Amino acid sequence: MVGFSEMKQLIVNADDFGYTRGVNRAIVEACHQNGRGIITATSLMANAPAFDHAVELAHKTAGLDVGCHLNLVEGRPLSPASAIPSLVNADGQLLGARRLGKRLLTRTASGAEIECECAAQVDRMIAAGIPPTHLDTHQHAHLHPTVATAVARTAQRYGIAWVRRPFESFSPPTRLGNVKRRILAAGLRSSARSFDRIMAAHGLRCPDHFSGFVLTGALTVVGLRATLALLPDGATELMCHPGYTDAALARLPTSLQAQRQRELEALCDPGVRDVLRARGIQLISFRELSAPASRAERTSALKMAASGGQASSQAR
Repeated sequence: MVGFSEMKQLIVNADDFGYTRGVNRAIVEACHQNGRGIITATSLMANAPAFDHAVELAHKTAGLDVGCHLNLVEGRPLSPASAIPSLVNADGQLLGARRLGKRLLTRTASGAEIECECAAQVDRMIAAGIPPTHLDTHQHAHLHPTVATAVARTAQRYGIAWVRRPFESFSPPTRLGNVKRRILAAGLRSSARSFDRIMAAHGLRCPDHFSGFVLTGALTVVGLRATLALLPDGATELMCHPGYTDAALARLPTSLQAQRQRELEALCDPGVRDVLRARGIQLISFRELSAPASRAERTSALKMAASGGQASSQAR
């Protein structure tokens, strides 16, 4: 955990970069760097259909943090099926979240094979000229200790300091978001201590807080503003899933369709930036959070943000 308690810092991290061209375009359009939205980071799926397009856009978008959205549950893996037999079906496709979950519970999914596929996905990003700034997983697979350990070992191996801590720290009012997700998020908190021990044992860091799980599929302007109103001191990662609804997205096994476009609208809403300024919230990336800075610099950045000015890029 970071522990910069004297500031409110926000990493807005868009999942599923590389999923479709429409998702890729939406993420880049909503980048803080482009002046339209508030996204400061994204997580790239190295085995997704639009990976090459995402890489092209990433190289053109200066300052955008790009991490690896490790995908162990959907599509075809990058590793040969013979190298990861416990993770694939007879057609060589990844098992899907439910079947992988069953194998994890019965201890028939190999941690070594999970690490092998994680490494293959990171390797593909590095080969494309994009060393990941952070790691997370598609459909939060690293909630399970076996996957968390494989992810931690991968991060340590490649010198990647940051890993998502996928436990909802706070939620918007109960009228907002998905009730089932809210209940699930509460239940998952019992796994947080085990997760923290695994990350600490590998010398890894996580932002102080995490949000966006409950609002997945319901991150409207109202929901986003409500989340910002509750933002605690410290560094928070807000997960989001913007995208354009198109035929390519409709062909993929995701329940997030039109919802992605609504998230895009929320992330680009002009009033959201006003809320950030009014509440003294500093948009920041994983890369910036890693850079050393003095307490005085961070305090100065907070004062500038509160007064509506541009926070120094050196204030963390």
